[in-house]
Amino acid sequence: MPAPTHQKFRVTGLKRSAWALLVPAFCSVAGCSWLPSWMGGTPSRVVQPTPLTELKPTLNARVAWRTSVGPSRRDVLQPAVVENAVYVAASDGAVVRLSPDSGQIVWRSDIKAPISAGVGSDGFTVAVGTARGGVVALGADGIEIWRSQIGGEMRSPPLVGRDLIIVRSTDYRITALDAASGKRRWTYQRANVPLTLRSPTELVYAGDLVIAGFPGGRLVALNSANGAVRWDVAVSEPRGATEVERLADVVGAPLVIGGEVCAASYQGRVACFAAANGNLRWSSEISAGSGPAVDDKRVYVVDSKSNVMAFNRAAGSIAWKQEKLLHRAMSAPLALNRAIVTGDYAGAVHFLAPEDGALVARVMLPADIVATPRALGGGAVLQARDGTVALIVIE
Repeated sequence: MPAPTHQKFRVTGLKRSAWALLVPAFCSVAGCSWLPSWMGGTPSRVVQPTPLTELKPTLNARVAWRTSVGPSRRDVLQPAVVENAVYVAASDGAVVRLSPDSGQIVWRSDIKAPISAGVGSDGFTVAVGTARGGVVALGADGIEIWRSQIGGEMRSPPLVGRDLIIVRSTDYRITALDAASGKRRWTYQRANVPLTLRSPTELVYAGDLVIAGFPGGRLVALNSANGAVRWDVAVSEPRGATEVERLADVVGAPLVIGGEVCAASYQGRVACFAAANGNLRWSSEISAGSGPAVDDKRVYVVDSKSNVMAFNRAAGSIAWKQEKLLHRAMSAPLALNRAIVTGDYAGAVHFLAPEDGALVARVMLPADIVATPRALGGGAVLQARDGTVALIVIE
């Protein structure tokens, strides 16, 4: 299997002429799995992923169903799993409802615009974002309700719930739209740092708060009713002499569980805070490549080199580190009852023991896994870049 040719992160905020100075520094901190020639990339900078070795599974994981909905190309499109449906999208404009039991297509709707962000759903309303700054809302029957223009490209799935559809554009502006009409309720924007990672980040609810991560390592809680800031805390502080060394963006999705909000940042930390007021519970150093997963005992993070790490949830001390997946461009993890699930650039879905990180099972899908696995029952729904959507269960 060839080395991955996609970047988990892209860096934005600079003219091309500046890259001649920044590429060497960026490679030293980010690992440079691949860079195009205009950014200074050369074959000598290719980082080879760790080869997979034969695995004798101690856990039985299998594909329960698999279907194809259309490729996501360079977009990171996420499945939305609700009680009675799985909603997925393709870059060509297709929004699809799947049966969670069989994976069969219930309906397929064409919004007639390239989709760059999705899918978000609360079970009643389904929302996606387009490459030209449009938000399209569909009913659970696949019929379009409205579409609205927010004026900026989206990469993160809309957050749907509490009669709102909340979206974030690539300039990190957050806009709340009325779920019934598409009318703008409120907008929140903060000053951006000069250099950011163009990494998919998600919004999550914590009660009546909307939790959002930002460049510079900030985590912000907004009042869902009016967008007012409830609290604003540092997951990590930028460090270093150059803008590249100071990259410290919150990556992936913050995670809310049991009155806590946990988040992770690139070249920074994983940290957990009290959801009510943002008070720090604990933090631990890591250069994260994705948002965290969590269970009753541990917080799990994939770092920027694709090592999978577990931290004790009570105090933040390191529980274990799995280094056999180095440079395999791992997706964000998902914590199930019996395993931690993450997928890689070659379509391999890896299952790790929560207690010690041992590799206990592997399932192959036909293309790279970039979307975060979503829990369904006791299994995981995964979407590959070629459009394959699969439910993998543990027996």
